[in-house]
Amino acid sequence: HMASVMPKLLVTGVAGFIGGHVARVALLSGLAVRGTVRGTTHGIDKVLTGLEVVRVDLLHDSEAELVAAMSGCTYLAHVASPFPGGDVTDDEMRTALEGTAKVLRAAAAAGVKRVVLTSSVAAIGGSEDKAKGTASRPFTAEDWSPETMPSSYAVSKTRAEKAAWALAGRLGLEMTTIHPSFVNGPLLLPRSPTSTAMAKRILEGSMPAVPAIGMNVCGVQDVAEAHVKAVLDPSTAGQRLIVAAGNLLMTDLAVAIKEAHPGWPIKTARIPWVAMWLYSFFDKQAAGVLPMWKKESYYDVSAAEQLLGRPLQPPMEAALEMAASIIELGVASRPQGAGVGAVKEES
Repeated sequence: HMASVMPKLLVTGVAGFIGGHVARVALLSGLAVRGTVRGTTHGIDKVLTGLEVVRVDLLHDSEAELVAAMSGCTYLAHVASPFPGGDVTDDEMRTALEGTAKVLRAAAAAGVKRVVLTSSVAAIGGSEDKAKGTASRPFTAEDWSPETMPSSYAVSKTRAEKAAWALAGRLGLEMTTIHPSFVNGPLLLPRSPTSTAMAKRILEGSMPAVPAIGMNVCGVQDVAEAHVKAVLDPSTAGQRLIVAAGNLLMTDLAVAIKEAHPGWPIKTARIPWVAMWLYSFFDKQAAGVLPMWKKESYYDVSAAEQLLGRPLQPPMEAALEMAASIIELGVASRPQGAGVGAVKEES
């Protein structure tokens, strides 16, 4: 009987945006998959046939409870992150570090063979050196963000990853880390992860005009496939795999979304830099965005492309897929009277 010989992958945070896709790709690859959720499944078990779901709180449950959740699993994809972004308190940072350490110790105790851990380009591309991260000198897997950056999210990602490598070494766990940039692509569930905020704002026309914010974007299917292929390939042990497909300007994205979705109140007017600069004195969010003005950052993704056996999905394509899926799943809502047939059907 096949079922007994299929190795099992445990995916933490399976109801999350990346976690759900990792489980999806793993199931398609013929693995058995068990996913953890903290509270509700958000319906991920309905979307992914064959997924086994267990309730476990990675931060507050005991290590023994985590070991039980991992029993019988050959592989672990630790995707769940206790915070999506923004400011991270010292307390949250400590909890994140402790949570990851607990998960790794439980994996070793449960006899898990290989671990893949979701990190971020935030742990790689935080250098103050202006000559780094350019097209001619891209960031590589050798680069580490300094631990004294203004972005506490990046600091926490960097510290958590360093701690994880040290612990994996002590525990004798084979580990690979995956470093996505800003993850876009189709949602599996009608939830709005942090990553949908930009497309949602553009679609709903909630900003009077669009700032020329630049960011490096990648597709969620590439990120998920990198997790699964890395966990199955022992030659990736000890590697940091970057999945960062390329740069995208928010102003260009607004124009493309408007073209693809007529009838939505999309604004494509650009905010002049000086207006944004003045506005930044009054608005914390605007101040946070200023350094991203027309920002471009480049990463060496050859290792990930080699593992996937193909080039990464173009950033605009991934971003448009996300916009289409948040419309389809009703995550973005059209203001009444906007465009043609603005009344949303009850699903």
